[in-house]
Amino acid sequence: MTTQAGPRTRVGEGGGPDDGASTSRHGPVAQLLIAWSPLSAILVAYWLAQWITAPLGDGDADSTNRVGAGLHVLGPARADEVLVGTVPTVWLQERFAAGSPQWWDAVAALVYVTHFVAIPLVTAVAWFALRHRFREWVVAVLTMSLVGIVGYIGYPAAPPWLASERGDIGDVARISGIGWDVMHLDVVRRLTELGQSGSNPVAAMPSLHAGAALLVALFLWPSVSRSMRAALAAYAVAMAVTLVYTGEHYVVDVLAGWLLAALAAAAAVAVRRGRDAARPRDPSAPDERGAP
Repeated sequence: MTTQAGPRTRVGEGGGPDDGASTSRHGPVAQLLIAWSPLSAILVAYWLAQWITAPLGDGDADSTNRVGAGLHVLGPARADEVLVGTVPTVWLQERFAAGSPQWWDAVAALVYVTHFVAIPLVTAVAWFALRHRFREWVVAVLTMSLVGIVGYIGYPAAPPWLASERGDIGDVARISGIGWDVMHLDVVRRLTELGQSGSNPVAAMPSLHAGAALLVALFLWPSVSRSMRAALAAYAVAMAVTLVYTGEHYVVDVLAGWLLAALAAAAAVAVRRGRDAARPRDPSAPDERGAP
């Protein structure tokens, strides 16, 4: 006798022994706060890394951070030259960033700002719609973020806009926010610039912006339709192009972020499989694809 497996769980269809927010004694707002609570570790780690890096100031190559690591300026730029024959950020801005902001700058601004909502949003989706995979998502996010932040401490690196300000590469401006002018949303541009002014200026290698976009795609991939998969892949690529074009990251930063995201996703799957193998299988529970 042969049996046919059930359909793969899609986002919004639930699945898993813990799914169904209505079964919890907590309301949806309280549940959302519970789901987001592990992300606080990322904020604490980022603040600590920023304190450790503070002696470098705005790219002072003559200083070291509080663990003795000096600033790397030309290494990433030279790596990009080896990969593509030039510094892509300089090449792109020479051709597309001259004059007033254009429609593609608006697209870049929108793509860039999604980084600040993507992880909290997917965390909420995992909690409410993919509860059986929530722990896997948290392990992946924390692994990628914390390892990346440790990388900022051990390898503080100047992004293209800072290297240009120092005169070490060609003309590059930090233009990740100028697209808001096209949309007549100056207040959003000011908020973006305010957030950037308070961030770690040498947290470039690896790019957690690029890593987060790819991690979102990797996590949601088994649970969404083909059209959504195409959108997720396009999002990861769009984030990478945006980061390079706007002067935020080099190509090697993006590749390092992608590699870290893939390793974090693989580690989370390995942890989940080890946990599942260590306990008896519930015949009524869904498998890793959501099928019974």
